[in-house]
Amino acid sequence: MENSAIILLVLVVVVVAFAVRQRRARSTGPALGLAWLPRELRGAELVYAEQTFCAVGDITIVAKLDRGYRNPSGVIILVELKTRRTNQPYFSDVIELSAQRLAVQAQTGEHVAAFGIVLIQRPGRMFKSAHRVDLMSVEEVVALARRREHILNGHLTPRYSCSKRLCGGCAFMQACEVSTWSRPG
Repeated sequence: MENSAIILLVLVVVVVAFAVRQRRARSTGPALGLAWLPRELRGAELVYAEQTFCAVGDITIVAKLDRGYRNPSGVIILVELKTRRTNQPYFSDVIELSAQRLAVQAQTGEHVAAFGIVLIQRPGRMFKSAHRVDLMSVEEVVALARRREHILNGHLTPRYSCSKRLCGGCAFMQACEVSTWSRPG
């Protein structure tokens, strides 16, 4: 009787261990949890994680990147991790990755790809989606940084979004002068 209890206990432990393993495999994808991995990152090595880089010049660009992978040909590919309800990259992601690209290249001298990957995980979902985005040129990033500087210094008037939704979620909404702008309808 004691042997059958031990056998039953071992059987229960094996079944539970199998169920846990199956659940993990479903929640992270195939081996190593890399089902989301786009072809551009296959064979690449993680070389930067949560690091800050700086490009010093007429305009200083400081950017903290989420991940940087070196592909087999030595090019760094930047990955931005996002948790959001919509499974799509935003232009703000492109700006962020483009600034990161400029800062990494300036500080390290390494070649960084002209595209990046926005990795999106939706709340309550187990799987991630990877989106390849083309990055802005160095000139475009510098021009955007200069524009921001001029706006903050009061030398340039900002343009307001034509999207009520974008303005409504802006951290600077209270600072905007309603008299100089008629809200989109």
